[in-house]
Amino acid sequence: MHMTTKLRDELAKGLVVAPSCYDALSARLAEQAGFQAIHMTGLGVEAAQLGAPDLGLLTMSEIAQHASRMAQAVSIPILADIDTGFGGVLNVGRTIREMERAGVAGVHIEDQALPKHCPLLAGRTVVSREEAVDRLKAALDARTDPDFVIVARTDGDTISIEEVIERSNLFLEAGADMVMPIFMQVEGRSFFSLPPDEQMALSRKVVGSIDGRVMNMGGSPPAGYTTADLADIGYAFTMFASTALGVAANAMADVFREMREKGTDAGYIAAHPGPYHDPLELMRAARLDEFVDLEKRYTATLA
Repeated sequence: MHMTTKLRDELAKGLVVAPSCYDALSARLAEQAGFQAIHMTGLGVEAAQLGAPDLGLLTMSEIAQHASRMAQAVSIPILADIDTGFGGVLNVGRTIREMERAGVAGVHIEDQALPKHCPLLAGRTVVSREEAVDRLKAALDARTDPDFVIVARTDGDTISIEEVIERSNLFLEAGADMVMPIFMQVEGRSFFSLPPDEQMALSRKVVGSIDGRVMNMGGSPPAGYTTADLADIGYAFTMFASTALGVAANAMADVFREMREKGTDAGYIAAHPGPYHDPLELMRAARLDEFVDLEKRYTATLA
């Protein structure tokens, strides 16, 4: 079964919970944890590959090549972030074809104007509704696999919550398979500054006002809530946008500090036991047994 069809099958079952992964190893670990889909995070890939913030600095070819490596490492579908599509409508079309060739199951494309900014940062603006729909239609028309999932993201919260809802419905009418409404700004306040119950109430209002599948904008469920509550609201897809990257960065920073200050990693490893301190286990997570078996099949001396 194609990965695109797998993703659509998962969406038909209910809420798809997909951790945001930033490289092939994190994707492997997510699959081994039992997840049925993965989200490829733009923030995570830029940070891990460039050591840079989420400002749209990677090129289309870099994103496609990275997505291809991730897709080849797992047997579950990947929904990938392609920012604004890397140019005008012709570039958007080429981006879709390249992402299809990369083996991902779908993408989300946004209506931000350049320069693109992470929703956590100031400086976001959006293109007109007409330009946003043109961008989306170029993406829809470019796909060769009808099951390839195209998600239209809107950063219309830079205008108002009503704009978010209206753009989301407009994009669904234009043919988007799902929408991703961003509402980081709520009447001049950060969404994450709201009490958890208010966050959930606003999410319920937005999702309930959209006539189609809705993807959560990322981040963990509000304190005291779980993904089951997101399913109850009506979300079709959710991810933990920066959790994996943040956990990995914290762990690396801590062990590097100990190595530098104490000349050993023994204390950190003792305090944080786990299988992947063993390089062999780490390689097994990265398909060591599969590769060894394949090599044996073709190498008589290893049989």
